[in-house]
Amino acid sequence: MKFSISVDHDLRIVRYTHSGLITKEDIGEAWAELLTMKEFTQLNYNLLSDYRKGKFEIPLDALPEIIEFLHTVKHVVQAKKQALIVNDPYSVAASILFLEKVGKETGFEVQVFSTKVSALNWLIAKL
Repeated sequence: MKFSISVDHDLRIVRYTHSGLITKEDIGEAWAELLTMKEFTQLNYNLLSDYRKGKFEIPLDALPEIIEFLHTVKHVVQAKKQALIVNDPYSVAASILFLEKVGKETGFEVQVFSTKVSALNWLIAKL
């Protein structure tokens, strides 16, 4: 397994960290685990996805399929936040393209960050 998931109950955040090459299937495996977690599905914890030690190997033409998947779990992700921490140029570009569509179509508010501190600050900020 190239990812780990932990829970920060104080901040009400699910932390997902991934390393190495990241495929669409890897993202699917992580989401399968996230969707079994009460904190994420019922307690409305936000999601911190840290990809700084990884690199997306997901073609841009796969983004519609990923967004379609999020439509199927719209009831879980709507009104939640996800902070993506990325530092690889391709991963940053793919993440920006992803966030522009996903928020409009599912209500899942996603932002891209280069540091953990800025990502955490945004996740815990009150709207």
